[in-house]
Amino acid sequence: MLRSFLTRRNFYGSIACAVFLAAFAATAWCSMQDKSAAFDEPLHFMGAWTQTHYGDFRCNPEDPPLWKYYVAVGTHAADLKMDRHCDLWNRMLLSNPYPAVHYADQTLYQTPGNIADPLLQAGRARMIAIGVVLGAAIAWWAWRLAGPLAAVVACGTFCLDPNFLAHAPLIKNDVPITLVFFLLMAGVWLLGRRATISRIACVCALVGIALTTKFSGLLTLPMLAIALLCRCLIDVPWPFLRWNLSDRISRAAAGLGVFAVSLLVGYAIVWASYGFRFGPTPDPQAHFDFRGPILMTAENQMQLSQKPVPLYPTNIELQGWVNHWKPDAVVRAVKSASEMHLFPQPWLYGFLYTYATSLARRTFLCGQISITGWWYYFPAAVAFKTPLATLVGLAIALIAWLATFRQSKQRRDGWAICAAIICPAFYLAMAMRSNLNIGIRHVLPVYPFLFLFMGVIAARCFARFPKISGWLIALLLIGIASETFAAFPNYIPFFNVAAGGWRGGLGLLSDSNIDWGQNLPALVQWQRDHPDRQLYLCNFALPDPRYYGLHYIELEGSQIEHPDQTVPSGLPPVYAISAVALQGPFLLPVAIEVYSKFREEKPIAVLNGAIYLYDHAPGK
Repeated sequence: MLRSFLTRRNFYGSIACAVFLAAFAATAWCSMQDKSAAFDEPLHFMGAWTQTHYGDFRCNPEDPPLWKYYVAVGTHAADLKMDRHCDLWNRMLLSNPYPAVHYADQTLYQTPGNIADPLLQAGRARMIAIGVVLGAAIAWWAWRLAGPLAAVVACGTFCLDPNFLAHAPLIKNDVPITLVFFLLMAGVWLLGRRATISRIACVCALVGIALTTKFSGLLTLPMLAIALLCRCLIDVPWPFLRWNLSDRISRAAAGLGVFAVSLLVGYAIVWASYGFRFGPTPDPQAHFDFRGPILMTAENQMQLSQKPVPLYPTNIELQGWVNHWKPDAVVRAVKSASEMHLFPQPWLYGFLYTYATSLARRTFLCGQISITGWWYYFPAAVAFKTPLATLVGLAIALIAWLATFRQSKQRRDGWAICAAIICPAFYLAMAMRSNLNIGIRHVLPVYPFLFLFMGVIAARCFARFPKISGWLIALLLIGIASETFAAFPNYIPFFNVAAGGWRGGLGLLSDSNIDWGQNLPALVQWQRDHPDRQLYLCNFALPDPRYYGLHYIELEGSQIEHPDQTVPSGLPPVYAISAVALQGPFLLPVAIEVYSKFREEKPIAVLNGAIYLYDHAPGK
């Protein structure tokens, strides 16, 4: 009888998880059917294409290449016409990412014969599969810790989360690196329970995969070191290969050995992902010019050294500061590594560019603009953009866990707690120290562990108090689903009910939190429905709007400028302003003043929570 009950429970748990994952894939896919490419997608797609089909890493070196091979799986070089002799192509070796950004726009959207959207949509379908694997991994670990109900709750909260529905389909490495972090810590948990050859190999391989997926993957090294140290200190014998390590010295030696092997394997995977070649192109004479990211590092470091830190320094001021700059340890290390060919040059160049841009970046929070960000930026972003039901569920789970922690079963979970808490705690702490405050996507690796925590606590509470816990679990999932599906299909500008939804979001967060240039088709449809209006556009997007058939006059402040070809018609004007432009983090003070006046006006329409339409300029 008991075996039959357990078999039915496992069967229904598996079916529920499968249904959630299928719903996740379908919802994410449908939500992107009427969306143009987000700002970063064409650049990443072009980088994937050139490295896969031409063995050339000059495009998009700031994002390591391993995940981009996956993006280009099943494609053929002949599917995309490319000019590999133009000025932009050659300038990519001299400076990044600006020539690469314009090259991607020119190739995908301005080259006759190229049809960008089908290629991008195929890539998005492949990216959704990574999101599904992440959901399955969350369910698996939760199941191993607390059974099928834990898996259903953890998987359900993930699959209904609007942030993952927004970012899983995008040709971007935020969800792939989230998957790698989660799998690594799950592998570390298994390794700490019993170390086998296969588990050691998986952990070491995941370190290398992290290093070649995103540069934040470097954080896997201290995370792994901390986790192995914790396993050494936990006073429980460690089955390691054919030994049972009962003292701390032997466990420390084993942990040190695993870490050393992970460094070697990771180093080999970095070289392998670049074809074991130092240079960025098949031409051995071609090399990156490091002066661009070094100059950016100098400017940002010297700007931050001023008291107070100027928000809009002039070129003369920047030049004066740079003359007194001395390279720091990071710049010196990268230059030495490049001179000695210790790492592939594209990896070193991309790392240095990422380092430079993370030092200072204009950002927006609650109406304020800063280049240094705020230590509480990401906690605030989580509070604004996580469904309210999820936040309530996390609070209840935390209270329940603290109330039962002293019980013997909870106390025996020491290693599982360590393995599950190191990544989110360390990653969030590093994110809060960073000046790169531009999107909740940068802390997505924290979320799967929160879903795992909720699932495990929900299952344990249900075992003790089935009736009330069952109602709370049902209300939790219904509450998340209600907020999420009410926002369909516009998940990038999602803000929870307490934050005021997307309308409240305009005054809270900017950039990829609200408007990533994904709504050009909606604007095209509006223009078709209103042919009697002359469109003026300030856009935050990479794709050329003319590719979609949009007729417009460009306003100052568009992130990618395209030559005006529309002649003023004399028709009544309508002003289409990107949410990011209204907020102003990437504009000069004069433009900020102009667009801030638009914010005081009532828009005649808001397209997908991101493009605001006004029928007159302020004061007219």
